[in-house]
Amino acid sequence: MERLAKDGSVAVTALSRGLGVSEASVRRDLSFLEAQKWLSRTHGGAVARSSLPASVSVVAERQAERFRIAELAAAQVPDGARIGLAAGPLSVLIVRSLADRESLTVVTNELDAAYEASLRPGVRVMVPGGVTTVGSSVLTGSMLRDVYLDLAIVGGDGVSAEAGLTTEDVPVADTARSFMDAAGRAIGVFDTPQVGAAAFARICALSDVASLITAEDVDPDARARIEGAGVPVVTQ
Repeated sequence: MERLAKDGSVAVTALSRGLGVSEASVRRDLSFLEAQKWLSRTHGGAVARSSLPASVSVVAERQAERFRIAELAAAQVPDGARIGLAAGPLSVLIVRSLADRESLTVVTNELDAAYEASLRPGVRVMVPGGVTTVGSSVLTGSMLRDVYLDLAIVGGDGVSAEAGLTTEDVPVADTARSFMDAAGRAIGVFDTPQVGAAAFARICALSDVASLITAEDVDPDARARIEGAGVPVVTQ
């Protein structure tokens, strides 16, 4: 965002080289920022919105918070583990937070996350079969029946004591459940705005996850209801 505020535009290839991440991940992050109305996507990059604030500290702090959530999730993963990383808003950031781990097996239906994982020398990557749609990097389908995982990491578009874990897409919810069915343990990982919200399709009941990982500044009432339902909320 600092480069965008300074130059007025950014290129995917330049950001990829400068940050040391894949172009797919850069495009994903630009799409997120476009959804937040901070920029407009162009062919090969992005341009600043005319209403871009003079200070980009809010965006920088928001992204730093998302990285902290991802790091908390990665801290739950020991070396040598076999983890299922269901597609979600934070899945790519979680993979980046696993960069220094050894002998990990990561099974994911998020193509951007799979590519990021393939760049890590200590990570073996498996992508289950499935179906994707135009403009999506997510595979959906139940292809995990013969796989056993130590841990499933599940995100989505909403989590609450009443609705459980939810997402906007029914096939994505079905696939997330297949990751949980294949794992001995599951945790939920959600960004701040999603805590207390309920999306269209239910992934699972709140009681189906061992803990919920999020940021410190979540809605206090939503947090209290989740903890009152017996699920620990882990923050930094």
